[in-house]
Amino acid sequence: MDETEGTAGKLLSYIQDNPGSHLRRIKRAKGLSMGTIQYQLDRLEKTGKITSTRRGLYKYYFPVGLFRENEKDVLEVLTHETARGILMFIIEQKKPSQIDIVKHA
Repeated sequence: MDETEGTAGKLLSYIQDNPGSHLRRIKRAKGLSMGTIQYQLDRLEKTGKITSTRRGLYKYYFPVGLFRENEKDVLEVLTHETARGILMFIIEQKKPSQIDIVKHA
């Protein structure tokens, strides 16, 4: 395995462990240059090992074959700290009022 395969393998492993990650999150986690990450993710996508979904400014990466489209949508939302916090609050509080949710957010 050469260095390129090693980098691609590390990125694939990260995406498998963190489905729905976007480019900047992957960069922060792996500490690689943006160009290297973009090249390797493009390569992984072209070889059918990962898939991506673009939403607004972000492109989210997923392992191939593990998630349906609606599950990808949920994972994308959960990558955003504020949205995740609101959802966790709703789950923990069991039917909070809108006022409670606004105060929490």
